[in-house]
Amino acid sequence: MFKAAPSDSPETAASDEVLDKVRIPFIQRAALLHPQGEEPLFLVDLALAGAFAERAEPLPAGARVRLRFRLPGNEIPVVVGCRVAWSNPKAGRLVTKALPAGVGLEFVDMAAPDHARLRAYLSDYLKGGLRRFHRPWPPMSGESDP
Repeated sequence: MFKAAPSDSPETAASDEVLDKVRIPFIQRAALLHPQGEEPLFLVDLALAGAFAERAEPLPAGARVRLRFRLPGNEIPVVVGCRVAWSNPKAGRLVTKALPAGVGLEFVDMAAPDHARLRAYLSDYLKGGLRRFHRPWPPMSGESDP
């Protein structure tokens, strides 16, 4: 007779390889902190490596900003240093039509407890069954698509 594995067992936990590659839909309020001040915005998706934020105006690639957001069910905000990896401009040539105008933010400076909470959130999300995931981020200029 087969037994169901407990939800916290290794059999149901997402592998590191999966967690390192997955991006999930994540429509949540956030704050972008940059030299001009703090602005509210919405995140569209989330991964261990970064997030996509809806924003009418692009930011220069390579610019350093900070992002503050909450994970559902947790009042402690995640605060992370980011590098603007790419922009999806409102006008002109879109990098991807699957996303609104905004910026792709690569996480470059995150406290270990925030990283652990983010990893746990993504793992719990994946335990919920099959989900529709966004396509991978477009390659940066000069990079080939993996």
